[in-house]
Formats: sequence, structure tokens, C-alpha cells
Amino acid sequence: MKQATIIYSTKGIIMNSYQDNQDLQPDMDQQDQPVESQAAESNNDVTMCLAELSLWKDQCKRISADFENFKKRTEKEQARWAEMAKESMLLELVSFVDTFEMALSAQSGDKVGVEMVYQALMKLLAKHDVVAMTPTADFDPDFHEAIMQVPSENHASGQIVQVLSKGFMLKDRVLRPAKVSVAV
Repeated sequence: MKQATIIYSTKGIIMNSYQDNQDLQPDMDQQDQPVESQAAESNNDVTMCLAELSLWKDQCKRISADFENFKKRTEKEQARWAEMAKESMLLELVSFVDTFEMALSAQSGDKVGVEMVYQALMKLLAKHDVVAMTPTADFDPDFHEAIMQVPSENHASGQIVQVLSKGFMLKDRVLRPAKVSVAV
């Protein structure tokens, strides 16, 4: 009959081997051993069992901690993907703002309906933390996209001459940079 022997260390199971044992009956010599020797051997067995229990508890704690870290990482990833999807959708909505502003600036008749749609769109964007950038005089590549350079006597080189298309912020990030013309 075979009996499994497992050797343990602080890093877990090192080896799992099988040894042939003809009889699992105790040897006659073992029966003749004094009671103290058998008690010491029993204590040794208890110590080995306690060491094995400690190893299993440690491994269980590590696996539990790894799983908690996995859950946290997954939640962060899901939030990041949701934010990216929201950003993509809002970027498309922002282009409608330009169209409405051009329609409002046209010299045609009644603009009441267009104005109402424009206000509703701006409220929708604000609800999702999208706000128009406030125009500045100096060009900043983090917030502006230079579409063209124009000569200007009224502006210093590097200053914004005209905002061609508004920029928008999503919370504290640039959703779309403002498209501007810059003085040469």
C-alpha cells in the first residue's frame, strides 16, 4: 500500500511523493517504546498539523487579499471605460453647439425655436459637467488649437485674434480645445 508524504516549508508545499509501505500496522518495536516516546511523537504530529494549518490560513489570506485587489482594479477599470464612453458621446454633442451658434448668428427671421433647442443642449451638456471655456487673450496649446496665423496690428505675436470654435471642458479636463486664429 502507498502512503503520501508531503514536505512543507514556509513557501508552501515543496514535494509530494509516495513511498511503498507494506503494512500500515505499527512495528513491534514501536509498541515496545515507552509512553513518553509515543507522547513526544504525538506532540510532533500535533506541531506538524499546526504548522500545516498555519500555512493554509496564510495561503487563504493571500488569496482573499488578491481577490479584493482584483475587485478594486476591475471597478476602477469599469469607471474609466464608462468615463471614456461618456467623453466620446459628449464630444459628438459639442459639435452641435457650433451648428446652433452659426444658425443663431445668421440674419434670418424667427430664431425662437433654434434658441430654445440651443439652450436645451447647453443645459444637457452642463448636466454632464461640460462647460464652455472662457476665452483668453494668450494662446495656450493645452487649451487652444491654432487653425491659422493672421497678421494683426492690434494683437501681439502669440495672442488670440479670433475664436473660430469654442473649446469645452469636461470637469477639469479639456474635452475639445478651442479653435483659434493667432497673431503673427
